[in-house]
Amino acid sequence: MLAYLLLLVPMPSLGGFLLLALDPYRLDRRAVQAAGLAAGCAPLLVIGPLAALHLTGAIGDQVAPIFFINVGNFEVALAMGLDAVSAVAALTVAFVAACVMIYALDYMSYAGTPDLRRFFALMNLFVAGMLSMVLAADSITFFLGWELMGLCSFFLISYNMTSPRAFAAGQKAFLITRIADAALLAGLLLLFLEAGSVRLTELIPAGTVAEPVRGSIIAALLLIGALGKSAQVPFHTWLPTAMAGPTPVSALLHSATMVAAGAVLLARFAPVIEAYPVVAGATAVAGATTALFGAASAVAQTDVKRLLAYSSISQIGYMVAAVGVGAPAVAMAHFVVHAAFKSLLFMAAGVMSHAGGGSTTIDSLRGAARATPIAFICYAAGAASLAGLPFVTAGWWSKEAILASAVVSGPLGAAVWAVALAAAVLTGVYAFRPVLVAAATPATPRRRCREHPLASGPLIVLALLALAGGLAVAPMTTLMGGHPPHPAHWVEIVGAVAALAGLAGSVAVVFVPTLAARVRGARKLRAGLQFDARYYALLVRPYRRLVRRLSGREGAWVDRLGRPPDGATADPVGQATVALGLWLRRVVLTPFSPDRMDIAWMRGAAGIGRAAERGRNLQTGRVRDYALALAVGLAALLILGWGMTWR
Repeated sequence: MLAYLLLLVPMPSLGGFLLLALDPYRLDRRAVQAAGLAAGCAPLLVIGPLAALHLTGAIGDQVAPIFFINVGNFEVALAMGLDAVSAVAALTVAFVAACVMIYALDYMSYAGTPDLRRFFALMNLFVAGMLSMVLAADSITFFLGWELMGLCSFFLISYNMTSPRAFAAGQKAFLITRIADAALLAGLLLLFLEAGSVRLTELIPAGTVAEPVRGSIIAALLLIGALGKSAQVPFHTWLPTAMAGPTPVSALLHSATMVAAGAVLLARFAPVIEAYPVVAGATAVAGATTALFGAASAVAQTDVKRLLAYSSISQIGYMVAAVGVGAPAVAMAHFVVHAAFKSLLFMAAGVMSHAGGGSTTIDSLRGAARATPIAFICYAAGAASLAGLPFVTAGWWSKEAILASAVVSGPLGAAVWAVALAAAVLTGVYAFRPVLVAAATPATPRRRCREHPLASGPLIVLALLALAGGLAVAPMTTLMGGHPPHPAHWVEIVGAVAALAGLAGSVAVVFVPTLAARVRGARKLRAGLQFDARYYALLVRPYRRLVRRLSGREGAWVDRLGRPPDGATADPVGQATVALGLWLRRVVLTPFSPDRMDIAWMRGAAGIGRAAERGRNLQTGRVRDYALALAVGLAALLILGWGMTWR
């Protein structure tokens, strides 16, 4: 019976969404806040005991069936399951979501937003989607949760509907992730054809033994889906612009949920990736390249939220690289640590930014150490974990496990280690820049601001986890079926030196005027090497030029095509080609223009509307009319029942 409790995990968040979205009671502001908070925290109360029982060995793997049907030789069995990976992922998501919801209760009150109902409704629906995805025991539930997150991300990123910038950012995120989602859907469908079932316990083994070419295609499609969702190169351009959403949205979407979903996907389907060495190598290279690119771009940022966005791109690159070198359990351990310190950094930055007048530029944080000391100390703890300061932070242990796994995995792993090590140095450079600026004395002294316990409480808890959580990295890796790597001591020493070198580089970038000026002048790097402009130049502009050239004005190109220039003889081949094209258009397209099927549907819809209007006349409001209709209906049922007794 414990297995069926899994079905209850996303239900509170889903129920909170339905209550707040429909809002039949016209809840006031405080009631909306209470409902949103309760629905956002309740999943932790359900998954917490279940995950603890499973991770301590008190219960084994659990499967809760939802729906079952056989279609020929294929089996569609929807279910939710609990194993080591799903237990760790679901517990992390529920815990971070609860912290963000508590924080949002205070943050959104100060934001002065009138429509809190829509905010908390969408946040709860997003949490329900992520929990459904990580607990899914079949590909259909997995994909539905995956898509639900994508839909909610659009509405949350473009939450401020009056801002064209926010709406454009939401559109961009939605469209780019849909491209990757199409690849993921294709991969899951091919796996279904291989296994004849949607259960992950059958899909994954079938994918590992597929015919090499077909299996490589499946693995590549899964990889593309993960890269798009996790904002990895070349799909990364949507994430920095997604910072147009409120800070609690960024803290949730870009720490333990949306962008980390790709890492969870790769960890879940790691056997399929590892079965095809070419795809595994591509995964490792893509992750290491993205880690370095994201770190380099973060160094040049002047906005703290964009800095953290590129940081998320880089850190998830580490997780992707870990799966590529054959260490998915280590990737999931870093997923947990990253969720703690990245949500902490976003929320602490939000508090410091509010105290500085609402601006999110790094320079506006100057003096935040005095104005908001609790948020500053918590941000410093998160930055230390992000940079991986040796031994005293959780980020050190999880990142060092990834580097060690790369070193011991072979020649490609050594190259991945070198690239990831360079990214680690740059991580230290950008991680401490806001800390050093916030600790500096401002030109105009800033008064100390009152920090609300609702905002400070989650920050303190997450800061403690960001520092002491490293003790759980090795046990988590073992629980999820991995083996903590044991590299040579020089590997750990080099990793520690890289983190300290990054700290020294951050000091130089902040306090050496020439280096600070060079960072401010790195506009192309700040724009992520202008990938959007390159996409437009290489793909969009040629396509628009082709369409414009073919279509002309009102399709005049059809008449001009094949017509000889003035004074020239006609080209028989060109005329024959044009005649054939015009004949095909007349035979194939003209019969369907206008679309008679569409016209028929519209006429049917109009007829239903007219019937409904006439049916409304039956609602007279007179009790005697309703009693007569009830009597007539009862008489008809009696006559029907009597007639069916005839022999």
